[in-house]
Amino acid sequence: MASLMNWEELVGPTLINDKDEEVPTSEALKGKKYVMLYFSAHWCPPCRKFTPVLAAAYKAHREYLLSRDDDDDDVDDGEIEVVFISLDSVQAEYDRYRRECMPWLSVPFSNLHKLRIKDALSTKYAVRGIPALIVLDGISADVVSLNGRGNYGEYFKGGYPSPSSSLCIVS
Repeated sequence: MASLMNWEELVGPTLINDKDEEVPTSEALKGKKYVMLYFSAHWCPPCRKFTPVLAAAYKAHREYLLSRDDDDDDVDDGEIEVVFISLDSVQAEYDRYRRECMPWLSVPFSNLHKLRIKDALSTKYAVRGIPALIVLDGISADVVSLNGRGNYGEYFKGGYPSPSSSLCIVS
């Protein structure tokens, strides 16, 4: 059996939800089938194009889970959480981008830099271009896919649009 992940070690002690509230990381990510780390920035045109598509998939998946009968036995249908890892360097830009269309959790801007979470995760998962979506197992945090952006449709259920593929190179 896979060991439980201490999510605080990976993304910090708290996350910000879509209501601008700080929530304990351990509670926010508890019991998720997948945790997806979304590396993005407001200044990146491909990110600004992909973010609404990912948001639509995220919302469609949540609606799908809510509409299911409790008797449904499809074990592949599990809760998914996305965590925004911003590559923005200005907090006002981070705040505006996050509030525009991100219905998921975000690493607080101060923690991205103060705790060096952005750098540590970018290195750990070899993020060289954005947008990048890293899919992790919700229990162990083992990598399920380094190409979540290309295959996110394998995880999210429900109806949503497909993105085009373009990329910003991160130096």
